[in-house]
Amino acid sequence: MILTLYRDLGKVEHWYGKIPGDGPFETDNVSVLFTSEDCDMDEDWEAYETCFCDPVNAICDSLLGMYEYDFLNAEQCKKLVPWLDEQIRHPNDKRFLPMYKELKDYALKAIEYNTGIGIECC
Repeated sequence: MILTLYRDLGKVEHWYGKIPGDGPFETDNVSVLFTSEDCDMDEDWEAYETCFCDPVNAICDSLLGMYEYDFLNAEQCKKLVPWLDEQIRHPNDKRFLPMYKELKDYALKAIEYNTGIGIECC
């Protein structure tokens, strides 16, 4: 997966509805992270869907899916963090634990900046 952290939404040059279009490229306003989960999305899509996409979509009212991108604003990140805390303590699939930790770090920064994060499932 690719996570994109926005530091200042006022600096975003292109928008596609509610989704910033300035990524996933590293800039002074955007940080990009290729997550380090221990599985392959093409081979383990069902695990991604069951352990990540479906729960996050339910919690955040997002539209994540295989090869899809969505943007979670600061309010959605606030809803996501407690679920990530639970997954870090008791992971639904241990292969995703590194990714849960990385995503939590980005979500907390997005809350601090009052911005959001892009998540691309690829």
